[in-house]
Amino acid sequence: MDLEKTLSEGLESVKGHVDTLKSDLEARYDKLQAEVKATGEADEATKGEIKNLEQIIASQKERIAAIEKSGNRLGSNGQPTSMKSKVQEALEAKEVQDQMEAFKAGNISGFTMNTKAVITEGDAYTGDVVPADYVAGFKFDPERRTHVRQFLPNGTTNSDKIRYIQESNFTDNTAVTAEGDASGQNDFDLTATDAVVEKIAAHFRVSKEALNDTAGLASHISLRGMEKYMVEEDAYLLYDSTYGLTVTSTDYTLDSYTGDADAQEHDVLLEAIKQVENRNFRPSAVMMSIGRFYDMIRRKDADGRYIFPNDVVFGQRVPVIRGVPIIATNAINATDGNANDFLVADFAQLTTLFDRESMQVRFYEQDQDNVVKDLVTVQISGRLALPTYLPNAGAFGNFTTAIQNAGNS
Repeated sequence: MDLEKTLSEGLESVKGHVDTLKSDLEARYDKLQAEVKATGEADEATKGEIKNLEQIIASQKERIAAIEKSGNRLGSNGQPTSMKSKVQEALEAKEVQDQMEAFKAGNISGFTMNTKAVITEGDAYTGDVVPADYVAGFKFDPERRTHVRQFLPNGTTNSDKIRYIQESNFTDNTAVTAEGDASGQNDFDLTATDAVVEKIAAHFRVSKEALNDTAGLASHISLRGMEKYMVEEDAYLLYDSTYGLTVTSTDYTLDSYTGDADAQEHDVLLEAIKQVENRNFRPSAVMMSIGRFYDMIRRKDADGRYIFPNDVVFGQRVPVIRGVPIIATNAINATDGNANDFLVADFAQLTTLFDRESMQVRFYEQDQDNVVKDLVTVQISGRLALPTYLPNAGAFGNFTTAIQNAGNS
């Protein structure tokens, strides 16, 4: 092929340059030896320099041997250029030519030939004759469309904990009282409760070269890091063993809905909404997994017709059941909890999400051995607290368990 012929000829040309340079070195070395014999003085320093240069030339030959296996590179014009042209360009540079002439004339004892341009990552490498078109950006699977944070009241704090007062054990003796009779005494307990600020964090380590040479990499790392932070935050807000809302909310009451052998998901959700409303709260959202939501709306009767719950209404892509939005989200999942879980809540009364430090992305050069390895650490972190004020504002349960229990008579 013409390309292979051109490459072969180019490499032979490069080898010729190196051989010529080596011959000049040997001639210079022989001349020095003759002078030593004539004068009786041995210039070992000069001999050492020449031997060192011979080693440099040998190393260049090794590089060329490796180059022969490497194919082509793309030039600055986006077209394939042979490795020969890049090496030859380095050899024929004016600075190198001037040093070679000065060395031959005996004006300098050595010189350096820089072929860095041949082997750095700056030139796009390709084994293809015709370069591929480049599509900008990074391709990856999208993260969640919705996050738990979006449905909670938000606040900020400058402290390491949130302290709130919870009322319990209310004794109500309010009654109609006859004139002259003593009124009933009411009573209740107050308890101070703390929600401690917690940290969510992760980091990347990446070379400066990669950040400098890869367009958009810093932005991509920041974006991906923030998305993964939000996924972990979802898990914390719902399933943390101390503060997660599925842990702190009141459990769905199983024995309140039984005797319905045909019970399905929307029946359970209606019961959960009823339970929250019976406690004088106004549910603001239902959270359930995407998979379980579609199980609910795709059920069919014996004739293959969809049995679509008439109390579930779609409006602007957000389904609503009895006026309460249904949030179908992957935040309810089998990894962090159970894909059959659901949570119905008056979130404004249930909790407030406090940010001590909102999610931040920081770039550090001084971390571990970053300086000696020329690395950059990218830290993504945030600090937050999640108090649960009124557990009765929520009803947490499991569809599978609730449906099975509903069938009991």
